[in-house]
Amino acid sequence: MKNAFNLIRLGGAPLSLTLISILAGSVINRVMVVELGLPETLAGLFLAVPLLVAPIRIWLGHLSDTRPLSGLRREPYIVIGAILSGLGAAMSVVLVLNTTSLVSIGALATLVALVVYGVGKNLANNTFQALLADKFAPGAPRARAANLYEVVKMVGLIAGAGIVGKALQPYSAERLTAVVVTVGVLAAVLSILAAIRQEPRTEAVRKATQEAQSASFGETFRTVLWNDPMVRLFFFIVTLTLLGTQMQDVLLEPYGGLVFGLDVGQTTQLTMFWGLGTLLSILLAGIFLLKLLGLQRVFRIGLGVVILLFPGIVLAGALQNANLLRLFVVGLGLGTGLSAASLLAYTVEFTTLKRAGLMVGVWGVGHQLGRALASMIGGALVDGMQALTNNNHLVAYGTAFMLEAVLLVGAFIVIDKLDMTASQAAQESELIATGNTAVAATD
Repeated sequence: MKNAFNLIRLGGAPLSLTLISILAGSVINRVMVVELGLPETLAGLFLAVPLLVAPIRIWLGHLSDTRPLSGLRREPYIVIGAILSGLGAAMSVVLVLNTTSLVSIGALATLVALVVYGVGKNLANNTFQALLADKFAPGAPRARAANLYEVVKMVGLIAGAGIVGKALQPYSAERLTAVVVTVGVLAAVLSILAAIRQEPRTEAVRKATQEAQSASFGETFRTVLWNDPMVRLFFFIVTLTLLGTQMQDVLLEPYGGLVFGLDVGQTTQLTMFWGLGTLLSILLAGIFLLKLLGLQRVFRIGLGVVILLFPGIVLAGALQNANLLRLFVVGLGLGTGLSAASLLAYTVEFTTLKRAGLMVGVWGVGHQLGRALASMIGGALVDGMQALTNNNHLVAYGTAFMLEAVLLVGAFIVIDKLDMTASQAAQESELIATGNTAVAATD
């Protein structure tokens, strides 16, 4: 009973990060564009700041692995990260409200606040996933935990957005400030309650920490990451998969509006259909599919579904069949969720007790890089094709969707070459385990 309560309580950590991301994402975007009348491009640049600090995740992971605070290497960093991200998000919204010029101390302070938010979010998120790797046994238990807590995050995003939206009605700068402060404090409290007494306090963890401290970050980065072909391959697979599945995130609603003539409410429903499909498939994968079919098979099934449906989405546009589009979008979400669930399971499996934070950081950077490239390449490709085809929207968006399918075919093929047991980190862990066994036998 106590163990079940602790598992439920642990869900407060991803939930707190989701609440904070609503402030630093949709709320600040809305305020900048609607209330302050700033260009979408500028708002997008501001919102890209937290993504641009993502490479720090690898160092933050190493920090968590090697520098315990009060004897603990996960719990304190989760709390510190949540507090930093909440403070950064709250300050960025408040500063935006009180900044009257783009070239001002206020604008610079907003950028600094967003950097603080980005660092805090990456620290808390990275350390939380490392905690899951420490806390749950390899295989199905670890994969299930990672994906079920991802479901908590998605449900929190949906519910949190609705609650924050209602709390801001009727809108005023004072009400927004009050909501921001409340959400920031709530997120900090949730993270503290979630993290307390969750980290394993075992001799194995203590020894793993001591082993991790034996090398500097630079040396570890070179030997365990940079020179390891399996780590490089995994980073490539993650980036390629996110690039192939997330490009539609910025293209789907404009496609529905320009090609099908759907209004804003109807195109918003497309994103909802995609999100529901993704949520359902991640839940099913976490509960039984990953255990039943294995990581690689679930990954390939998910990619296979998406690869087949992208041409279908283009066909629906050619036929001007909006109902067919909606059906395919649900399927697109299901396939995307399966691939995302298996990648997340790969991530927590691609760890060792000694290097969990570091290895999770690699996945995080690949994930963020793939998302950032998807947004940039998708928009640029559509704009370029529309210029070449005299604004033929179907051809322009269809080209982008087909490019996604081609990229995912590449990921589908190369996943077969990934062997996590051949990575430097895994071999290093095996040597440590062998050494410990030999010492125990001698004693």
